[in-house]
Amino acid sequence: MSAADVIGIVGVICYQIAYAGLQLGRLQRDGKLYFYLNLFGPCCLLYSLVFHFNLAAAISQLLWLMWSVVGMVITARARRRPAIPKADGLAERDQLAALSSKTPSDSICRGTFTGAIPPDRRI
Repeated sequence: MSAADVIGIVGVICYQIAYAGLQLGRLQRDGKLYFYLNLFGPCCLLYSLVFHFNLAAAISQLLWLMWSVVGMVITARARRRPAIPKADGLAERDQLAALSSKTPSDSICRGTFTGAIPPDRRI
């Protein structure tokens, strides 16, 4: 067994650890380890394909590598977005709780929903 074969097998193991970890709930799809495994796996397999070329396998590994990078970029952008503001004080918390407890029958909420009929009109 050549060094290229061993490196290719390491790549396959990386894929399997990433997939099994995700399926078993041990890894998160936006976790760094999951991304690193999905980047390292195709790199190892592409290296082994330099010595034992197979066009279908090379295309598969290049696509896997591309989608892993796309996923990393999307996750990095999502992490940079500002968080949703939270109520800091008791007064703000009470206001948010009061707003969330309103129902469509409350006078404040009438007419705020799409298609709502004002109380002075009949169908």
